[in-house]
Amino acid sequence: MRLHGSGTNGGNSGSMTHLVVCGLNYHSAPLAIRERFTIPQSCLSHALAGLAHLPHVKEAAVLSTCNRTEVYAVVSDVQAGWREIDAFFAGAQSISDHEVLRPNFRLLREDVALHMFRVASGLDSMVLGEGQIMAQVKAAHQAALEAKTAGPVLDQLFKLALTCGKRVRTETTMARRAVSVSSAAIELGRELLGSLANKNIVVVGAGKMAQVCLKLLLGETGTGKIIVVNRSKERVQNFLKNSLPNSERLHCGFEFEDRHSLAAAADLVLVSASAPQFLLQKEEFARYANSTKKQICIIDISVPRNVEPSIAGLPGVRLFHSDDLASIVATNLAEREALVSEAEEIVFETLDEFHGWQRALLVVPTIAGLRDKIEAIRQEQMAKNRGCPGTSRDQPSGQQIEDISRAIVNQILHHPTVQLKATKDYEILRQQAEALRTLFSLDPLGTPSGESKRKPPQRNRPH
Repeated sequence: MRLHGSGTNGGNSGSMTHLVVCGLNYHSAPLAIRERFTIPQSCLSHALAGLAHLPHVKEAAVLSTCNRTEVYAVVSDVQAGWREIDAFFAGAQSISDHEVLRPNFRLLREDVALHMFRVASGLDSMVLGEGQIMAQVKAAHQAALEAKTAGPVLDQLFKLALTCGKRVRTETTMARRAVSVSSAAIELGRELLGSLANKNIVVVGAGKMAQVCLKLLLGETGTGKIIVVNRSKERVQNFLKNSLPNSERLHCGFEFEDRHSLAAAADLVLVSASAPQFLLQKEEFARYANSTKKQICIIDISVPRNVEPSIAGLPGVRLFHSDDLASIVATNLAEREALVSEAEEIVFETLDEFHGWQRALLVVPTIAGLRDKIEAIRQEQMAKNRGCPGTSRDQPSGQQIEDISRAIVNQILHHPTVQLKATKDYEILRQQAEALRTLFSLDPLGTPSGESKRKPPQRNRPH
């Protein structure tokens, strides 16, 4: 399928606007760079407010995960909009090397929609089919709605993305083969240590990813202890309310300050937290690790990282982070391509639907405006000729003149209406719509001139 280069009108101004995405992801930047651009959930509303004040940004949403920090926006000028978003990223950092650490991933117009649908479907995740991304896309959409930075275009884009992701997971084999970052971390632990059934394991953190790790570990019967430490004991207690298998392996009665000594005594340490600083620090960890004289495997799947990288230099310590997980989930190439191909069909169906919605933004108000304009001319001429002197019995009646004039209007409008509805290329459609509006002096797109024009066009699924 050929993608059309196009603009889109956001519905809130008469000027042409464009859909863009700008940021970093695991394709374009390693973890050491990505973690510096991560925007925590607690800072998201502030970040969106900052984007909303940029002169050329009309709509904005932020998707910040362990794999990506991307700003989706509707801008009135592409180059100016990108410069402003670059400045936003620079302003959000507390680092000095902005010229080196800058967004290096950019897409424009329909490529943005295609990317968004692939992201929500798990096709662009480091771990193919990873399921947590759906919740993250939903949270990004909700945050933009609450901040009132998502207008009609981004609202529609995210809604279709979530629908696309759900379809991929329910209508394809992707869901049955989906692997989370957490399960990939467990798999890496097994690859390094063998069976984990009798290994002593420490999990630092009790968020969603950490809880997935704990559930996967508890799914295996064994004698090894599974210790969870978290700053908030309440979150751990809420987790314990779940129905957990092999719960006798789980130990939770430790203080968060004990994390270094507990980690140093473990075979495997899984760290999944969202602290702004390192939770496992080299100097403190070394006090306990040197005395154990054992091999310790630490897997840090936090972004930003919560384990000080220099810990890897201590004797017997092997440290891994989320970027090391990609090889663990690599599958047979043919099988992987089959999964992707199946899901891509739904992605491109959704892209067609987005194209249809975009076209409706131009076609519906343009046709309505053209009809209103010609109808006004007809009414004006009818008013001028009503009750003219010299009317004979052989001349048509008022109703006949009304019918004839309406038929003429319909004939005039027939071809441009059919032509607009039949045009699939968005750029050509935009040019046609703008030409009609200029020739007939119609209001610019997005300028309401009547109740009917304030109603959003209905979304039509492509046949």
